[in-house]
Amino acid sequence: MTNDDVVIEGGSLRLAQERDLITLLEAVEISTDLPRAAADATEIRTVAEDLGRLDVAFWAEVTGLDALARTEGAPGARTRGQEILDWAREQGDGRLASRCHALIAMMDLLAGHSGAGAEQATIAVSLLDGAELPRLRAKLLTRQALGLLGAGLLQHGFDVSRQALTLADQLADHELLAQIASNAFHAALDEAMPDEARFWMRRLEAAIAASPDLEPELGDVLARGHLADHRPWDALDVLERSGEGDPANTQPETRAIRMLLLATAHHGVGDLAAARSALDGADRITARHALEEVASLILEERAAVAASGADFRLAYELHRQFHQAARARWIEARRSQVDHLFAEQNVTEALARAEQAEAAVAVDPLTKVRNRRWVEDSLPDVVRAWQTDGPLAGSLAILDLDHFKQVNDRFGHPAGDDVLVAVASCLQGCPGVRHVARIGGEEFLLVLQRDADRERVAECVLSAIRELRWPHIHDGLRLTASVGFAVCEPGTTAAALLREADRHLYQAKHAGRDRAVGS
Repeated sequence: MTNDDVVIEGGSLRLAQERDLITLLEAVEISTDLPRAAADATEIRTVAEDLGRLDVAFWAEVTGLDALARTEGAPGARTRGQEILDWAREQGDGRLASRCHALIAMMDLLAGHSGAGAEQATIAVSLLDGAELPRLRAKLLTRQALGLLGAGLLQHGFDVSRQALTLADQLADHELLAQIASNAFHAALDEAMPDEARFWMRRLEAAIAASPDLEPELGDVLARGHLADHRPWDALDVLERSGEGDPANTQPETRAIRMLLLATAHHGVGDLAAARSALDGADRITARHALEEVASLILEERAAVAASGADFRLAYELHRQFHQAARARWIEARRSQVDHLFAEQNVTEALARAEQAEAAVAVDPLTKVRNRRWVEDSLPDVVRAWQTDGPLAGSLAILDLDHFKQVNDRFGHPAGDDVLVAVASCLQGCPGVRHVARIGGEEFLLVLQRDADRERVAECVLSAIRELRWPHIHDGLRLTASVGFAVCEPGTTAAALLREADRHLYQAKHAGRDRAVGS
């Protein structure tokens, strides 16, 4: 590797390498192969740490924890997510903050805290800046909807579900469509909203028709829909196709509910003996795993089966037991109404907080100029505008402070921070400079106005830095800078412009510093 390569590696080519890493990470965070996603995220984290990109390393860590939480579990993931979120807030990194909120939302939902999950997921979605992959937005909207529906914020939850559904339709992602429809269908049916339930059941059936391999996983949902529509034969057919025997790793609650659905379907077609047998199986599971809510539903179905068999004394006794269990659930529901009110208030407050955080996404927390995130997300749009809007060629420059390390070594990092703040301020005041972004420790990107004279900008920038003084640090402290310019030609990309500017910056350094090349 030549000296030229060394310098370029510290600038635009490094940015290109980091963008490739980010592209890989974006693909990992929408992967449905969760074990592989967790492993890939760990590898990306290692590479990001080697590059000194702590933000990307944290992003990869959060992505891995999110995947683990949905497979084998991730103890401590919520605490770690909060720690990384605190760092993201300090850095003004909205992208990372969004992922942290999404992870915390998942952990809250897994713990049964729907209101808290809804609040966290709402912030996560609000902090997305539009540069994310559509599949990620759909995924986070699905998570938000699940929390809202679970917290009893039904209309908001159905609205968000429809937003996610639109994206899933555009992506032709049948698995995601089925997941969204299943969540919304259960909520609508539980809340006695038949029209809403029918809408979501139709969408679920369409998703399964387009991708039949989804039916075994969603057989219980389809069966519940058929039973609600008074079609017990169809429910039996679905349950038989998806398999009455459950794998050993299926959750106990899922097995108990499937047996209950099977009993209800047998009851619906008049096979009371088969219904009782299925209820006995469901009872054994609920007793072994203390599934109180499912147990009360089994009592209700047993009472109905007893009544159909003309055993009214037993039906009465079972109904009495069911209502005792239902009263305990009613008391819990009354408590959850308070949780619902708090959840609604918290979601509203979360939106307000997210708006405030969103404004800080692209700002360097030290110098208050734009940051590397802005360069990654917005510079390509600026360059595209230069290519299409009029005859004037756009241009940019990369500026690096000469011998800045000596400032930190001699006067300390707080003094170095003061210097960077002053430099950023003076660059913003230079005529012809449209945007200033801090892209490295002492490296700044300057995006020029379309009609700017590059030579004059170079003179202004170099002289402004030479004239800066810091008497509170040292009377003799003086600084210079080296600058490399690049001009946008037809077909030029943002990455190519950064590489050209970086080559010119190296030439300015090699020629003795305190000068500009390419202007």
